[in-house]
Amino acid sequence: MSIGCCMKNAAALFISAFLFAVAAGTAAADSVIAETRSVTVGGKTFTVNMVTVDLTDPTLELAPALSAGGIGHDEPFASIVQRENAVAAINGTFFNAYEKNPYTRYPNGILVESGKVIHSGENQTLFLTADKVPDIEWVDLGVAVHVSEGNGTYTVRPWGVNKYYGPGSTDQVVWYTPEFGGWVGFPGGIKVVVTDGRIVRITEDAVPVPEDGYVLFVGHSNNNRTYVLPKLDVGDSVKLELVATGEGDRRLDVESWLAAIGVGPKLVTNGAVDINFSRDGFTDPKITQSSSARSFVGIDGANRLVMGTVGSATIRQLADIAIKLSLKEAMNMDGGASSALYANGRMLTAPGRELSNALVVRKLDRPKVQIELNGRYVPDFKGFIVNDTTVVPIRPFITALNAGFQWDAANRTATLTYGGVTMKLKDGSSTAIVNGKSVKVPVPLQILEDSRMYVPLRFVAETLNAKVEWNQKLYRASVRLP
Repeated sequence: MSIGCCMKNAAALFISAFLFAVAAGTAAADSVIAETRSVTVGGKTFTVNMVTVDLTDPTLELAPALSAGGIGHDEPFASIVQRENAVAAINGTFFNAYEKNPYTRYPNGILVESGKVIHSGENQTLFLTADKVPDIEWVDLGVAVHVSEGNGTYTVRPWGVNKYYGPGSTDQVVWYTPEFGGWVGFPGGIKVVVTDGRIVRITEDAVPVPEDGYVLFVGHSNNNRTYVLPKLDVGDSVKLELVATGEGDRRLDVESWLAAIGVGPKLVTNGAVDINFSRDGFTDPKITQSSSARSFVGIDGANRLVMGTVGSATIRQLADIAIKLSLKEAMNMDGGASSALYANGRMLTAPGRELSNALVVRKLDRPKVQIELNGRYVPDFKGFIVNDTTVVPIRPFITALNAGFQWDAANRTATLTYGGVTMKLKDGSSTAIVNGKSVKVPVPLQILEDSRMYVPLRFVAETLNAKVEWNQKLYRASVRLP
């Protein structure tokens, strides 16, 4: 029985496992520092509200945050902050605040969380690598959808992710994720529903985006009817590939990024002013010439994230301010009435409108543990520490090992088979059954609120004859599977 089939039979339950004992860390008191500075450039003094964040703190998590309604909707900034349990936050990328139709009021820039594309684009982009090092550069991000049937594979390259190009764009092909927020009901196209890596429905009707899947919208053009739709059939397997290039057409490993947001224009590169409106795609005089309320993000010499707002400045003045603040990289964010900044329970800059999106620093209840499998960071699940024991989810290991897996819903028991080892893991139990023998585990096996079973890392790893190393700085368990 395949993993996908087993998971489907278990009501899409994702199981996870692994253990590594370490001392639990606590958030440093200076991980999030809020302050107000006076900065003088060109003979003019500016008041800057700013927040400096040490993203190596394992109790902090950087992420783009959407409004509660999903892509295209908006929400009060304070509400986003509260819902995201943010210890710091700034307004995000540009969006059409004056568009009344939520299905065309999209954010402008790239949005990525834990290696998953929420919105595609071409922008100057702040991104955080798996090694918790931030950077800012031009990024062109999209996806490729590989559809397989039998021995053949066909690749579809959507125009974008979570966008709609209007009824007149009959040739459009668009990829929708659960973050789109509800249904895909646009006219003039076929909806291809993907669940658990397979096409399950092809229809003209409006469809909801599955929580565990996607919807591919294929417009009614002659090209699509001739070359795309005939390649798509119910039952075909689907694999998503993220495709991103950076400066110099370098291929970027987006799947390992912890977070990203694309805005612009760029302000500072290597500690020097770097403003090129044409390169970054800006022509509006409100950006290129005018003074306005501004928001920015930057990176200081210690690779800390800096978020800030200025009451009124030109883009050039904003770049000079960033340099005075000793930022080695800096980028403009959406500004004007969207300018917003929050930290440590205080609204430092209140926006004048509801926002489509924001960049938040979440405060986690417990330190987040990274998992690396055979040298590859796995972004789509999180471990944590209980009683000095690292517990994490098991599905990535099942996939990496191509291991046998069965889920007994009635007894809430998972069975993992690999390399002559059979493990039975029961929800709520303090023991596991390994090759018929009862073995005590350091912490109980348990299914948590995210519908994943968590078990101790080292126990599973050593049972499967894997090697485990711990990186205290990154809070990362590196597992070398046999």
